[in-house]
Amino acid sequence: MNSANPNDSLFERFFRESKEAMFITSREGRFLEVNQAMEALLGHERGALLGMEVIAIFDSQGDRIPYQETIEKQGVVHQYPLILKRRDGTPLPCIIDAITWKEGNSILGYHGIIRTRTELVEALVSFFNQLKEERRQIREQRRHMISDTMLLNRYLGEDIIDYIRKTGKNPLGTKKQKVTVLFFDIRNSTGIAEKLEPEIFAEFLNDILKDIMDLVYGRRGSVNKLIGDGLMATFGAPLTSGRDALNAIEAAQEICDYLRTFNDVRPKYLADPVAAGIGLATGTVFAGVIGSVRRQEYTVLGDAVNIASRLEKLTRRAAEKILLDEATYNEVKDLFPCHKAFAGRIRGRTGSSLVYGLNSSREE
Repeated sequence: MNSANPNDSLFERFFRESKEAMFITSREGRFLEVNQAMEALLGHERGALLGMEVIAIFDSQGDRIPYQETIEKQGVVHQYPLILKRRDGTPLPCIIDAITWKEGNSILGYHGIIRTRTELVEALVSFFNQLKEERRQIREQRRHMISDTMLLNRYLGEDIIDYIRKTGKNPLGTKKQKVTVLFFDIRNSTGIAEKLEPEIFAEFLNDILKDIMDLVYGRRGSVNKLIGDGLMATFGAPLTSGRDALNAIEAAQEICDYLRTFNDVRPKYLADPVAAGIGLATGTVFAGVIGSVRRQEYTVLGDAVNIASRLEKLTRRAAEKILLDEATYNEVKDLFPCHKAFAGRIRGRTGSSLVYGLNSSREE
């Protein structure tokens, strides 16, 4: 490549240094200027080309007249097919883009770009490869969107999905916030499973958990985890309702009422009524999406999660089916008839804790 001359115009530098074969010819058919790429394409040095008639590089000299008629009629040719020839006589299939060069109404010549068909094929291949990659990216984005939608539909209520639709904002960002955590667990599920065929037991669990999830969603809660024969739900994450502890209490009572109704009409394959326990705790937790690119889930982490889990386990030995910690009690004590169940140490915590019981039905 020639070194840049500061006296050259920008067009002259572009013309000379372009990797595309460029030319300027007179209307009578002589080369007025060519660049280095044109020399390389045809195998002629610049001086030889400038002293040469244009028709000399046509593989068939009769092709020049139709080319000239077309460009003068239209003022331009785009991807005009021609077969030129190299210095050694090798045919050179080409595509030409050119325009007329005028002064006033007089055509003085033509200037344009010559590309080989090989270059065109390579350009098309590059284009289709780029298109293929863009489609792959779109498919990948669509896959993530479907995955995210499934995540939302699985764990979040309709109110949160509506929030996303209306605002376009992501409510699943990482943050600390106050929530009420609910743990639910079916009692003696192992004993039930031993008496049933696996597919029947799976159907039994699916039916109950699906209905309970709907009750959670109905009270503006979110299901964070399905844990074997139970689940963990949060009220206040990812969005707060302003009455999260109250919603959690109401959901807990509705779950107990639901199980009471279920037992009244339970399937014949269940010899005994289905029992369950619920633990509730309120506190500030970490809320956000955790995991890797392979698997992610929205969850909450913190002391309230651990306490709610411990309280759910304590219902196995307590008379109450619903137990709540002191923080939750303080949120709802003026609205729900709670009573002190016991004061003692909860596993995993130091010191003594007050635990309250709640009537398991809204009618009581």
